[in-house]
Amino acid sequence: MCVPISDRTMLGWLRGQLRIVEAWQAELLRRGDADLETVTRLQTHFEWLTSEVGRLEEDKRKAA
Repeated sequence: MCVPISDRTMLGWLRGQLRIVEAWQAELLRRGDADLETVTRLQTHFEWLTSEVGRLEEDKRKAA
């Protein structure tokens, strides 16, 4: 991520984005006409965002 984040509010917002992407992907999978390419892209984004949030949380723990 380009912007250094040490703000608890930003981490909370990013966790919220994870929940939204996860719900969006689940909704697409429930639909009979799901576009697999979109589901795959969402999964890739979810995995990346999960990794970034984990890294940021670890950085925050080290700084404390």
